[in-house]
Amino acid sequence: MAFDFRKLPRCGAKARSNQHQPCRQAAMPNGKCHWHGGSVSIKHGRCTKESHAKHVECRHLINDLKKSLLSLEGFIYVG
Repeated sequence: MAFDFRKLPRCGAKARSNQHQPCRQAAMPNGKCHWHGGSVSIKHGRCTKESHAKHVECRHLINDLKKSLLSLEGFIYVG
């Protein structure tokens, strides 16, 4: 016997995009869908302390490279 998704509780959040009609997405345990405040159980790793430190380090390296290139601008012959 197949599971009937039509019987799941619905989110019900009102959206401006559909003339303030209730959202028809299936609700998560907190009563809202994933678009309107449902929790996400997937961990992606982008917000860890280690990844943040790597992003900051890369940003500093890029800024240092830009400064180095600007200081060499008068020495580079293009032509």
